[in-house]
Amino acid sequence: MSLPRAEVPDGAKQAVRPGQGEESLPRITRLNRGLYGLVFYILGVSLLLLILGWIVLTAIGKAVPDGIPVVIATIVGALVGVIATDKAT
Repeated sequence: MSLPRAEVPDGAKQAVRPGQGEESLPRITRLNRGLYGLVFYILGVSLLLLILGWIVLTAIGKAVPDGIPVVIATIVGALVGVIATDKAT
């Protein structure tokens, strides 16, 4: 199946060099290794505190705010982004 009358943007008509215009996962280098570690630890501690808070709120019989699961899910997604790199060095 093809679309013979479809309009192709000008950028797609140009020859793409290897590595240009392609998305890739970030690489961990010596320069940014500390930043990745710092973000990983901050997100990890935040995740543990939120889960602990959820358990405490449930144990004392209080309602868990709707935002806590959303923040936990967001932190898990951010952790996946930090962990998923192109090259483990």
